[in-house]
Amino acid sequence: MSAFEVTPLDHIGAEIVGLDPHALTDEVRQQLYATWLEYGVLLFREAAPDPETHVKLAKVFGELEIHPVKSLLVPGNDELIFLGGHGKNSGGARVMNGDVLIGQTYWHQDTAYTPNICKGSMLRMVKASKRAGNTLWADTSKAYDALPADVKTQIASLESLQCYTDMPRRTWGMPGSELRHATPEEGPQSEVAVPDFPHVVHPMVVTHPENGRKALLLSPLGYLTILGLPEDEADDLFEIVVAHTLKPEFCFDHMWTVNDLVLWDNRRTLHYAEGFPVDDDRMIQRATLAGPQPTGREYDGAASATA
Repeated sequence: MSAFEVTPLDHIGAEIVGLDPHALTDEVRQQLYATWLEYGVLLFREAAPDPETHVKLAKVFGELEIHPVKSLLVPGNDELIFLGGHGKNSGGARVMNGDVLIGQTYWHQDTAYTPNICKGSMLRMVKASKRAGNTLWADTSKAYDALPADVKTQIASLESLQCYTDMPRRTWGMPGSELRHATPEEGPQSEVAVPDFPHVVHPMVVTHPENGRKALLLSPLGYLTILGLPEDEADDLFEIVVAHTLKPEFCFDHMWTVNDLVLWDNRRTLHYAEGFPVDDDRMIQRATLAGPQPTGREYDGAASATA
């Protein structure tokens, strides 16, 4: 009898059912890892009642790294970071289509503001918001496979310029949406202490180092331009690719329950934190897998950002 069952989710990813996190043999670990590589996103519903179980399950998929933004670290456990809430780690309020939200983070890939995107991450819901607060993932390998052949050819050797920011230049892939920082009267302001990160360059198409599949590396949150193209042309092309990637057939939209865990392969996914109303509350902890994929380089200005 198998130690767990695999139930495919809507469109992308899979739910792991029946796993005992305290009975992880080497065989079970190998099966879980292979399932993760196949599906990209794994849901463990109500599986982790404490940080120790969270860390234990995360380590099935690799060693954990210390997040570069030190102000986010969980006191007493540097392998986890806090996200959400109304304190210094909330990132401040934002206004999305007129709604004032806490914990909203636009579509991105973790650590795409560095030359090496991280391997993956696992979120645990500690305190769920009463309204909204979903997280969405997009599978960029499935999206790449379904791109028109001419677009694949066009982006095959292109690179994007990326930066660290908490606000995208525009709502890429979500036309008509409006996003801005909240005013002090509307909601709390960000108190996250962030070090300076130099701009970096990443290819738009990468090869997954373990399964060999092509994937898109987009991270719309920090996108600045596509090197070598006029800004308008670069933006039009980036919008086409992101809008394609965010189609429902490539996405999983998760409504959280306390103690849910979601693991994702950052090398082939984008994710988006919807945020929750300013009068509500939510708290998440995250473990980040070590073993980054060296995809990019620091930007030295040698390659023109515009033609």
